[in-house]
Amino acid sequence: MTSQWEAALEALRNGECVAVLDGEEREGETDLFFPAASLSPASLRLLRTQAGGEMYMSVGHEVASAFGLPYIGNVLALTEVSAKFPVFQYMEKSKGEMCQGSCSVGVSLDHRTTKTGAPDVERSYTCRRLAELFQEVKEMETSVDASQRRFGEEFHTPGHIFLCVENGKGLSVRTGHTELSIALANAAGVTPVMVGCVMLSNDGDDFGALRPAPARAWAASRNIPFLTGSEIVKHVLG
Repeated sequence: MTSQWEAALEALRNGECVAVLDGEEREGETDLFFPAASLSPASLRLLRTQAGGEMYMSVGHEVASAFGLPYIGNVLALTEVSAKFPVFQYMEKSKGEMCQGSCSVGVSLDHRTTKTGAPDVERSYTCRRLAELFQEVKEMETSVDASQRRFGEEFHTPGHIFLCVENGKGLSVRTGHTELSIALANAAGVTPVMVGCVMLSNDGDDFGALRPAPARAWAASRNIPFLTGSEIVKHVLG
């Protein structure tokens, strides 16, 4: 019998969906993920309609480094930014257990060929093209400066997809959905760019995140592999 771990890796290699619960002791949220490199408009529609929460793109540390992509918090913390826009001095992200001392949110973007950037066909292309571009500059061993120029030629900010950037030490220091999804991508041998969306409840007066039990049941009913953060950490770190 195939384990959920093996099923998840095979699903990612086939461009299919996996479900990841970070842990009930953390956010207690389940996010659905597809590998960005093969993301189709239909897959993005599934995230939008079946998950329903914030959609984002997890990028591995090596991807962010290749293009010089920052955490948005670091940008807003720059002295010259806060001097010109003092409100940012008061809006610093609260650091709690869920962020484990830091948050992974980066810039938002759209591909320049999109019209508004919002439709499924356009957002899926934005995600797919970012993964493709990383593979291109990696294979060509392009310099960071040249890679940044190419990135800017293809993408603009702000846009409809937020990036979430993996930290340089991965799961050893943070076990959020960003690091969990990139660890899965690396284990599956796919490009370390993943598109995720948090699952929200559609049940009566429950307007929060979908609880772990119904999230697991939903995934099982559709033969979508379901993993917890602790399971991923165990497989990756031992």
